[in-house]
Amino acid sequence: MLIVFPLNDKPDWRHPPWITLLLILINAIIFFGPQRREAAAEERAATYYLHSELPRIEYPRYLAELRERGTPEASRQAQFAQQALDRHNPGLVLQMIESDRAFLARLDADEVISASDPVHYRWRDLRERFQVMRGPSFTRHWGLDPSLWRPLNLFTATFLHGGFAHWFGNMLFLFVFGYTVERTLGPLRYLMFYLLSGLGGSILDQAARYGSDSIGVGASGAIAGLMAMYVVLYGVRRIKFFFQILFYFDYVTAPAIILLPAWIIDQLLQQWFGSSGIAYMAHLGGLLTGAGLMTWFVRRHAQAREAVVDRVPVASAEDKHKDAYQLVVAMRLDEARLAYARLASDMPSDRTLVEQFFNVARLAPDSEEFHQSARLVFRYKAADAQTGQWIHDSFRTYLETARPAIRMATSDLAPLILRFAREGYALDAAILVQMLFGRTPQDPRLPLLMLTCIEALKRVGEAARAERMSVELCRQYPDSDAALAISSPPT
Repeated sequence: MLIVFPLNDKPDWRHPPWITLLLILINAIIFFGPQRREAAAEERAATYYLHSELPRIEYPRYLAELRERGTPEASRQAQFAQQALDRHNPGLVLQMIESDRAFLARLDADEVISASDPVHYRWRDLRERFQVMRGPSFTRHWGLDPSLWRPLNLFTATFLHGGFAHWFGNMLFLFVFGYTVERTLGPLRYLMFYLLSGLGGSILDQAARYGSDSIGVGASGAIAGLMAMYVVLYGVRRIKFFFQILFYFDYVTAPAIILLPAWIIDQLLQQWFGSSGIAYMAHLGGLLTGAGLMTWFVRRHAQAREAVVDRVPVASAEDKHKDAYQLVVAMRLDEARLAYARLASDMPSDRTLVEQFFNVARLAPDSEEFHQSARLVFRYKAADAQTGQWIHDSFRTYLETARPAIRMATSDLAPLILRFAREGYALDAAILVQMLFGRTPQDPRLPLLMLTCIEALKRVGEAARAERMSVELCRQYPDSDAALAISSPPT
């Protein structure tokens, strides 16, 4: 199961999300009002039932009917009910009877316990007392019954919940996603989109569970729609969010829109492999409806979208740097390499950052980030001796460790040749000259670069190498000013 919370925005209490708060209030009134009274009445009625003669009369007949149905599902239910009785959990069998509408219909019609049965009179009296104590079912009346087409219930079911945890979880997600979406859409459009998302979830849930005896309740479809609206609103904008997958949880910063396919896939997998009793198709219907509605909105109201999206606080460079460093400390080196790559690309003039990027990337010498980090080092502009030493040392490391081979940009070669020649690294300047010549022998800068390298070789005592390069210069570029300067003795 995938759980996600965005961490990039906060409510603006100068302009409270009134519709979101109103929706939470309505859900609370219904849950703690008629639904709570209904639950209390059902608990009292169940206590009466289990202490009466009704289990002794009804349970054997219910088990017999399940076995007589002859279907695999009925056989599993009969086995499950018998196990519940063997484990002294008769309340579970009562729940099964009260949700089995086919059996209840036959029971009420005196087809299970006929008028000629000696226990009929006593049973009928006990059963009627039980039904009076339980009272009419508010949840069943207003919930989504997959076997009946009641259009109003497609909406009313989204304001009912199956328990406190169900209610609280939905209200938490409603608030977290609702206040941002409400600020974007405005109160009336937000309310309309919320209700339409709930409608989309209910329709898909009814289609997926058509004919089922279980009643669908919950705001999950509408809230899934809000979640989809949220990620479509932010699109490819990177947001920070908390996520949990099964027992693993973490924080990550990523484009918001990637959550939509992740949620859709999660709901499909849960529908196919997850536990029964959860309306995953209601979630999926809400997601698809909310995504469609917000896509329509952002195309027609780009300015309203930007007014909200631009409020997302951009993490400071210092915070990003700390996050990248923490990834190194945690030995999550692949993630650290990518984090440093983004940071260094944004701030190529920060030597500390570029150096750290190179040091992390060199641990994966076959990675694209290693080549990227080397390019940033070679393009560093400062001309002090310490920087020159760092660039040269990095060049040697790159030359010796890059796999399968170095990938220096041709545009970087000439500046680096001049730098190495000037700072006394003549042998490495000569390597780069040969590299540039092998790539673009017609480069008009080559004669002058070769001459510069020749003079640097002479200064470091490499006269033989300087002579060989002089011969090559005169042979390849005999008419160049550099060749003429070598062949003409000074006056």
